Amino acid sequence: MTLLKSLSLTVAGVLFTVGMAQAAPSAAISAKFGVCFACHGVDGHAILPTYPNLAGQNKDYLVQTLREFRDGKRPNDVMGPMAKPLSNNDIDEVAMYFADIKPGKK
Repeated sequence: MTLLKSLSLTVAGVLFTVGMAQAAPSAAISAKFGVCFACHGVDGHAILPTYPNLAGQNKDYLVQTLREFRDGKRPNDVMGPMAKPLSNNDIDEVAMYFADIKPGKK
């Protein structure tokens, strides 16, 4: 196998792996935040137009908003109970997950 062919296959493999990682969250993320995906989608694109898309949203904004929902500073009948059991670490993780997704149309 030539060096160029070998390098091309390596790059293709890395790109495929990165794409798959973005397309499917880890089992740990799915177990922890599967309830988020029910409305906001695994890919951060909401399942209904009434729910916000979270793909590519600013991490700090998501952290602040989720903490406000959790702490009752931003009352919401849906998000309040969803955010209530989340620790600061959980909020940081889910915010980073959605912030890292490239926004765009489904």
